[in-house]
Amino acid sequence: MNSNNPRQRIYGNTKIMKYVRKKTSIFLVTTLAALLCIAIAGSTQDVPEGAATAAEPVDMAFLLLQVQSDLQGSLADMEFDVANASQDLSGTGLEGARAQKILSKLLESNSNLVEAVTFSKDGKILSAECKGCEGGVGADISSQVHIAHVIKAKTPALSGEFLTVEGYNGTALAFPVFSREGEFLGGISAIFEPDKLMRALVVSRLSGTNYSIFVMQTDGLIVYSSDADQIGNNLLEDPLYKPFPSLLTLVKKMVDKRSGYGNYDFQVTKSNKTIVTKELYWTTAGLYDRELRLAVYRIIN
Repeated sequence: MNSNNPRQRIYGNTKIMKYVRKKTSIFLVTTLAALLCIAIAGSTQDVPEGAATAAEPVDMAFLLLQVQSDLQGSLADMEFDVANASQDLSGTGLEGARAQKILSKLLESNSNLVEAVTFSKDGKILSAECKGCEGGVGADISSQVHIAHVIKAKTPALSGEFLTVEGYNGTALAFPVFSREGEFLGGISAIFEPDKLMRALVVSRLSGTNYSIFVMQTDGLIVYSSDADQIGNNLLEDPLYKPFPSLLTLVKKMVDKRSGYGNYDFQVTKSNKTIVTKELYWTTAGLYDRELRLAVYRIIN
């Protein structure tokens, strides 16, 4: 084995990297199955009344697969980079100049990451690096679900979206850190902004189409939408959606199933209150046990 190859180095014989490979493989296999179902559905679904051409529903499904691949690839890249940093921290410890340098290098190597911290076994921030904000060294973050998971289970975690101390909405990827002797030291957590990540991924994909996209967590929270005014709304709880039973029914199906197709009635946008019928395809992206529902939709009537 060539020890100078960083991918070989971090995916070596450590327990944590074996866990990552196993969990990622399971997720990719189940996601592939979901995508095959989407493709089949797109090829056999009756064309809804008002559809412009018979080919468009299939094109929607294909575009969805492209965006799903882009998003899953970005998540995998961040996973690789954070895992690499956690491995480097095994030799330096979680605080001091060398640890700080590792965090700085992590943010430089992956432009989607905006903040990275190390934390102790009891969930206190030991070192921090942040693009355009203060790091919060000494803060207790042990109550954050993903941090609590790393401390208890000593395995990686992808968080749901949360409001950061700095005041922006972020999602964190956290890894445990072990010493060279196998002692649990604490962990590393790196934050990205889902709305900015998705915007970068979908702008070129949607150009020249009449399609839109939104991404929601399985609790109904919208973390990205082509209609930016809806970002941060909860599709299952916000009063905006209560008058539209077909939408609520479809969202519940999206929560329960990893992929599918459906029609629903809703406003053109949050600000344009004209009621229209839309069709939607959805599939899933994510890491570990955290899933994001990715949907492409368009107005058909």
